[in-house]
Amino acid sequence: MRTVITLAGQDVGLVSANDMALAIQAAEEVFAQHGVDPMACEMANQKQYSDAEITKDEALLCTIWEEANYAAWHKATIGWMSRDIDLYMLVRNAAADDMDVLSA
Repeated sequence: MRTVITLAGQDVGLVSANDMALAIQAAEEVFAQHGVDPMACEMANQKQYSDAEITKDEALLCTIWEEANYAAWHKATIGWMSRDIDLYMLVRNAAADDMDVLSA
């Protein structure tokens, strides 16, 4: 199943198509560098924010998620004057058309 990465948030409309592509590429590079599945990171991140106890491996996946989310956010907003921006990574399985999973 193919994983789709994009950006979402109140300010996503301010991101150009080129910057969106660069942001997605930056996130994909982080996941590839660590050899992890973005959905595994997403699920660990969701578990963490639900106040469930997470394992050491899940904590590592959460850290990788944060690194990828920051890389995407930074690429999308480079050169913007404001840093008070509502923008975050969105990951979903391509087969789950109406089943988006969000993380902030």
